[in-house]
Amino acid sequence: MPTKTYMAILLAILVLIWGISWPIMTEGLKYCPPIWFSTLRLIIAVSVVFAVFGALGQLSLPSKRDLPLIFSIGFFQIGVFEMLITLGLGYVEPGRSAIIAYLAPFFVTPVAVMFFGEELSLGKIAGLLLGGAGIALLFSPWQLNWHDKHILLGNGLLVLSSVVWGAVMLHTRYATWHRATHVLLPWQLLMSVIPNLVMAFILVPHMVIEWHAPMFLFSLLYNALLSSLVAYWLVITITRHLPVITMSLALLAVPVLGLLASAATLGEQLTPSIIMSLVLIVVGLACVSVAKD
Repeated sequence: MPTKTYMAILLAILVLIWGISWPIMTEGLKYCPPIWFSTLRLIIAVSVVFAVFGALGQLSLPSKRDLPLIFSIGFFQIGVFEMLITLGLGYVEPGRSAIIAYLAPFFVTPVAVMFFGEELSLGKIAGLLLGGAGIALLFSPWQLNWHDKHILLGNGLLVLSSVVWGAVMLHTRYATWHRATHVLLPWQLLMSVIPNLVMAFILVPHMVIEWHAPMFLFSLLYNALLSSLVAYWLVITITRHLPVITMSLALLAVPVLGLLASAATLGEQLTPSIIMSLVLIVVGLACVSVAKD
């Protein structure tokens, strides 16, 4: 069983990779249709992981009992989740997108408590309440133009992505694993390409991509190698060893960093209400960090 310190280090690396990925991905989408960006990053990740694992002799065919975790994590948590957030970014600014995509703790907490016996300590309850208040203040649904169909579509896609994420987190945590995490990762990434590739040909059959743009290539490679390949190994590994409530609440740090990174690089304004919401989330995360699992 990995130590709590080791898990905390992995979690910090994950938050850093995903937090700064939001403005980087937003820049990349200027040169490529969103669904093709999502598809290409996963194809690159799959190609690299198969090449590396093959060269190291670590590639092995999965068995039938591995298929539920390959399908659940690969098709839904990686494939569908990436597809939904990338499409959502086409309608919603990166800071807000990062917030909505990590609403999972508010979906998984009641399920984890009622059906999987996870305990809600005072620290976790405080973290959930403070984080929820911060997210609500950041999201500010009362300020949105709900008559705009693009706003409805973008926010709807992002909310759906968080539901999918939360559901698969529960499966990852409580399913029986017969292989090590890294052994199944190539097949999960391969599975993730399917929904994206199918949707790419349906939505944008004739793609136009500005391959010559340096920012596009940087964004694509960052999101393929770090945000997809490395980050999904991290998230699967961490989820297997931490309670789902703890993990989902800890990931609220991602939209905090995503919003700060977007403000620093893309000029998203940090209003007093946004600063207050970030403080609430950070204090909530502090409560979770000292809570007993």
